[in-house]
Amino acid sequence: MRRHQRSIAHPACLGLCAALISGALPARAEPSASEKATAEALFDAALDLMKQGRSAEACPRLEQSHRIDPGIGTLLYLAECYENTGRTASAWATFRQAASESRAAGQAERSRKAQARAARLEPGLSKLSISVAPENLTLQGFSVRSSGKPVEQAVFGIAIPVDPGDIAIEASAPGHETWTTTVKLGSDKATANVDVPLLKRAEGPAPVPVEPPASEAGGPAPAPARGAPAPPPAPAAGSSGDTMRLLGLVVGGAGVVGLGVGTFFGAKAISKNGDAEDYCKGGSTCEDPRGVTLTEEASSAATASNIAFGLGAAAVAGGAVLYFVVAPSQSSRVQVGPIVGARNVGLRVGGTFQ
Repeated sequence: MRRHQRSIAHPACLGLCAALISGALPARAEPSASEKATAEALFDAALDLMKQGRSAEACPRLEQSHRIDPGIGTLLYLAECYENTGRTASAWATFRQAASESRAAGQAERSRKAQARAARLEPGLSKLSISVAPENLTLQGFSVRSSGKPVEQAVFGIAIPVDPGDIAIEASAPGHETWTTTVKLGSDKATANVDVPLLKRAEGPAPVPVEPPASEAGGPAPAPARGAPAPPPAPAAGSSGDTMRLLGLVVGGAGVVGLGVGTFFGAKAISKNGDAEDYCKGGSTCEDPRGVTLTEEASSAATASNIAFGLGAAAVAGGAVLYFVVAPSQSSRVQVGPIVGARNVGLRVGGTFQ
């Protein structure tokens, strides 16, 4: 296996000896044979790329190999790959992880050398500190992201090792303008402090002016006489009737579905009741547990059938009222709602009709 037997034997080793990647690993849940094969192929491809000096292409393969089949040896190669590509903070953190796992596995020599590699990188790490205006912390949904990844509130104001390069910082909160900045960090002990100011409240859209209604002659509508009640707004021609017809079709369609559901549960109740009679022959009570269960299921299905039939019939009737009675009147005010009681179900349709 690559994590137990393979030794480092290429120029990119940079001083790692075979003892650093040899030895047994602690017991862990084993991946499937297919997953192991995939992890091995990725590992071998990554090593070939590193030998060719193409570490930037090798790192993603080592990352995927470690996700599939984690191993200390893969961690060590991955840390070295990060170092080769200038990702010093990632290399430092990965060497420290490998040292910790090696120590837990009883591999003292591996742990010592991985820790030494991490210690060598630590003095030159670039660091980033993000401070936030205290008022931002009271904003609902406030968040900060660094290079697209969330920054936890616990690390605000703390200098955190980061990989050199351009780092995009973004702070946002619902109802407020998003604040962004970009920090460029060098590769040799560079530091940067970013202060996130209080986010500005986002401005809402400007109101759209409403034109006064024109009279039939084309001029502005005359103002009502002082003390006279304002006339009600004229409904759009045909809009109310069309809406009522559409509502009637929807309610009626729902009623048809309800009748279908009631029919289904009714048939189910009859079937369950017939099955129960096979277990409860004779007498007014049933002693067979299976018969009791079937009887209860039949009763539940019958109840569901009654409710569905009641609602379905009420909806069909209500839909008909909406379509044939209410729709022709464009100025009608209609209220439609269900009525569900302990012993009855129905649909309430009320309002004024002209």
